[in-house]
Amino acid sequence: MHPKEAYHQKTGTGRLAQLSLKDSEIIIGINFNENKRLWELMNDEKYFPVLLYPDENAWTAQKENFAQEIGKRTLLVIVVDATWFCAKKMLKLSTKLQTLPKLSFRSGYRSQFTFKKQPAEECLSTIESCYYLIKELQNIGIANPEVSPEGLMQVFKKMIDFQLESEKERIAKGLPCRHPNKKIKPLELAKEPIDITKPLEFF
Repeated sequence: MHPKEAYHQKTGTGRLAQLSLKDSEIIIGINFNENKRLWELMNDEKYFPVLLYPDENAWTAQKENFAQEIGKRTLLVIVVDATWFCAKKMLKLSTKLQTLPKLSFRSGYRSQFTFKKQPAEECLSTIESCYYLIKELQNIGIANPEVSPEGLMQVFKKMIDFQLESEKERIAKGLPCRHPNKKIKPLELAKEPIDITKPLEFF
């Protein structure tokens, strides 16, 4: 996680994802070449480390023999949490991370982060990226198919509703509107409530 996300974002989706996913953790920095904790994890033989990033040569869950390559090891997914500009800078500096296999998911997903303007329509927030990746990994048996990832989207949508309500309060007080689209409507939540206080365990 970029320091700006760690120390200046109270409702960052990377932090919400970490709170929602069991055995996940946040490592803060910009250049991770010498990050002790990250390399401790990556050098652990029980893990199969990959970098979640939309490279044109990135693997997907549909990669032939993907599950066989992982074998009995646990998939260790490293997610870069930052703005797209800062994420590119982090990867440029963290040259060792670039040597990892890159993992992504099928194209065609569109972000529901309606409160925030994305640089391109295919750009997703961190929590959405985790959600779609888990869904695809469940389909091939790498992630536990009996654990629903919908709690991630529930948390995400509640955050957006909170942001919209806060914006309404700003406008009511005569403060400037911070949202690029004043006509935005809240997202619909799932019909059946999900316990979002319990971390989800997929691996």
